[in-house]
Amino acid sequence: MRIKILGYNIFQKGGTSRSNLNLVQALVAEGYEVTYVNYISFQQHHLQSLKASDGNALAGVKVTAFRGIQSLLDTDLLIFTRESFFNMAREVKHCDARIRILGEVHGPLAYISNQTDLALEAIDVIRVSTQQIAEEFKQRYDYPYVFPMYVNTSHISWKVEPYVANKNLFMKVRFEDEVKGVSYALKLMRYAVHTRGEKALHLYLHGYGPSHSLYEKLIDYYELHEHVHINEKEPAHYIYLSASPYETLGYSILESVATGHRALIYPGKDNVLHDIYADYHAIDFIEKDLSTDFDVMMTAFSQGYSSLHQQEDQQRYASQFSNEGYGEQLVQQVMQLAKLHTIDVSDIAKPKITSKQQFWLRQCRGFLSKLKRKVSLPQKIRNNVWTQRTVRVALLAENRLKNYRQQIVRQDAIFIESFHGKNFSGDPKYIALALQRQYPNVTIFVSAQNELVEMEIRSYGMVPIRFGSRAYIRAFNQCRYVIINGNLWDKLTKQKDQQVIQTWHGFPLKRMVNDLMNPEERQRQAERFKPNMLKWDILLTVSRLYERYVTSAFDLNVHPSLRVFPYGAPRNSYLIRHRQDDKEREAVQEKYLFNKDDKKRYILFCPTWRKETRSSVSELDLVSLLERLPSHYEIIVKLHPNEGDLYQTYRAMHERIHCFDNALVDIQELYLLADILMTDYSSAMFDYAHLQRPILVLDEDTVSYGQEVGFYFDVTQLTSIHHVKPDVEKVTDIIQQIETVDHHTLIEQFMTYDTETSDDVVAKAIWQL
Repeated sequence: MRIKILGYNIFQKGGTSRSNLNLVQALVAEGYEVTYVNYISFQQHHLQSLKASDGNALAGVKVTAFRGIQSLLDTDLLIFTRESFFNMAREVKHCDARIRILGEVHGPLAYISNQTDLALEAIDVIRVSTQQIAEEFKQRYDYPYVFPMYVNTSHISWKVEPYVANKNLFMKVRFEDEVKGVSYALKLMRYAVHTRGEKALHLYLHGYGPSHSLYEKLIDYYELHEHVHINEKEPAHYIYLSASPYETLGYSILESVATGHRALIYPGKDNVLHDIYADYHAIDFIEKDLSTDFDVMMTAFSQGYSSLHQQEDQQRYASQFSNEGYGEQLVQQVMQLAKLHTIDVSDIAKPKITSKQQFWLRQCRGFLSKLKRKVSLPQKIRNNVWTQRTVRVALLAENRLKNYRQQIVRQDAIFIESFHGKNFSGDPKYIALALQRQYPNVTIFVSAQNELVEMEIRSYGMVPIRFGSRAYIRAFNQCRYVIINGNLWDKLTKQKDQQVIQTWHGFPLKRMVNDLMNPEERQRQAERFKPNMLKWDILLTVSRLYERYVTSAFDLNVHPSLRVFPYGAPRNSYLIRHRQDDKEREAVQEKYLFNKDDKKRYILFCPTWRKETRSSVSELDLVSLLERLPSHYEIIVKLHPNEGDLYQTYRAMHERIHCFDNALVDIQELYLLADILMTDYSSAMFDYAHLQRPILVLDEDTVSYGQEVGFYFDVTQLTSIHHVKPDVEKVTDIIQQIETVDHHTLIEQFMTYDTETSDDVVAKAIWQL
């Protein structure tokens, strides 16, 4: 029998490449005539290098590069090893209906987008890793021709090794955080080293990929330079760590256990790894709870891995992963199921784009992306006729690809942007969470300025898109609902069927746009603001007073079609819902401060931004304030995004003063954590009032600021708020003397519409647009 296998790039290190090599060897061992087709072009030295590193690799196999449909014909069995290849099955079947096609799903089902074209009407059989995944695939796609079979593990050889006590963790993964979860491992290290004092603990990371810079930032942010090592020499003794949200097997887990190492693994959101490894002595499971996982980890370090347990695990492995006759078993499974699956080629639509066209469009797009990243080409090269022809061809190919991929606005796609992607917070975040709860099948794209914001977005199961990128523009264009708390990026064009929901970002204490005191600045801002405002379809309001102020500030009367949602601020539903929730407050404390201590008292300091550059955000001496307060008091400084450059200054100021990177901060969570809010004339006071906790307003430059910018009302009239000069002694006395507060009058006047369910009500109203 002739068998062809189409893989992406067998010369690139990774689990799928290893699986393909093992599969090829297993099929050759059974006497099959095997051709491996590499989708990515390669040269002979790539083949020679692979054979030099692995003597058995591709022995007896014909290896060719993909060049279109002809590369996939002249075979009896065709195996696709990547879901993105499955749509080629239609063209194959139209050319030769006799070819049996096996589609291998190597990755978790959770990572297969609903928009991925699997062409199941042209695929004879699908192979997945486990019975659980097989059942889920059948149900999700209404496709019964699926069988479970582990990938071949013949490259793994077992040897019993004496256990040596150590404090090393090791991860061998692709640096792609959304699928490998290394950021959680770094959080665990931060907790273990700095909160629990395990200074001897080390984490070794081996890999490559797009999240490398994210991990370097987190190592710096968590102060782990002496404890986390990227691509340094692998330690001889370690516990392997796997934190992936989903896995179908995990070669690195088996490889580590087989060489005498214990492993800590997250079972996966689908629990697949628990089903595979629950009976192994070497395996302990983490829960992604810092305190619990720390205890599990330290217990594993102390227990070791005895020779007897290693031998018993080897016996389990031999029984579970039988590689004897693997190739024959696979082929028989495929042929038996394929007989039950009758495919009528007349029912298969002819592809709109051939596999060869698809290949070259991808190649041109990749080339153009690289070309655009070049800073500057020498003029001689730029003017070269061949360079210009190449660029024209690439641009034409990119344009064809854009037209091919053009999508209409989707009802089930939502675009979220908080503060232009600088963090994930505010009303857009809480509307997104409500929509996610109510409509779990929607796709939610969230704007992100950097890797830290992307990490935060992924933690909520949403799709981060880099602000200003092509993916950002594509995501915006396909989303029916666009939810923002600022203005849209100028380069975005609102689509015909889109609804833009404007939430804005706080109660207007200070005058804005058309209400500014300075006439020149007022005119300049008004001219820039109006075109953006006219794109809005919906505006959220929290009270009649709020609506009056923003109508004046934004000149809303020139936009008669604008609808108002008087349902309150979704962001404050979180505060109202959890204001007496000790468990939620504890979770927030652990998220930001890596501890759970209900005796701590936190003062949240939220200074407002000033236009002038300054080295300190207040005249108040925070260190002196802490020295006068009891030791269980600590200060959290929340900087305005425009003064984020002061982050390191405040972070290093005192061990009881905390300042976080704004990319990782949701201020609603800090409100919930804080026992006292201290601000100047920030709108933070209105949100925080819902918690019925003390608020101190520092009177530093109120008079001059009021003359330059202006206020909508006199903040000193808010009687439930303490107004104080930036005097350490006076501030200390007020903090220690306050017992109870009552902000009900303030809330009734300024935040009238806020309720515990504002987020859900707004989400439902949006969905009905």
